[in-house]
Amino acid sequence: MTDHARDAEAIRSLLSTYGRMLDARDYIAWAALFTPDGAWHGGDAYGLIKGRDDLARFATREFAGTPPCIHIFGSIAVEVEGDAASAWSRWMLIEQRPEGLTIALAGSYADQLVRLPEGWRFLHRRVALDLPVMPERAEDG
Repeated sequence: MTDHARDAEAIRSLLSTYGRMLDARDYIAWAALFTPDGAWHGGDAYGLIKGRDDLARFATREFAGTPPCIHIFGSIAVEVEGDAASAWSRWMLIEQRPEGLTIALAGSYADQLVRLPEGWRFLHRRVALDLPVMPERAEDG
C-alpha cells in the first residue's frame, strides 16, 4: 500500500470514528479528533465552533436529551498533499424514536485536515444540511 493510500484510509477511519464518538456520546473523544484550535462550522444555524473545549461543550449541549442515534457516512473523497488533506463526504443521521427508526437528517461535510503526531485531525469541518430541504432552499432550486 502506498503512503497516499495509507493516508487516505487513515482519513476515512477518522470520519468513521467521528460518527462513532458522537453516537457513543463521548464528546471529549469526539473533540479530540480536531486539532487543538480546530473548527466545526454549522452554517447559519450553529455558526463556527472553535477549539476542543468549545466543541465538547457544543456537542454535549446539542445532543442532551436527543434520542439514540447513529451516523452513517459514504461517498467519501479524499485528497492528500503531504501533511495536509481535504475530504468530502455524505452523512445521514438515523434516530430511534417511539414510532420506530427515522432518517432524521442528511447532508455533506467538506473537511480540511492536517497530520499531527497523533494522526490525522480535522482543522476545519463544514457541515451542510441537504435534507430535509428547508423552505428557503426549496425556492432557490
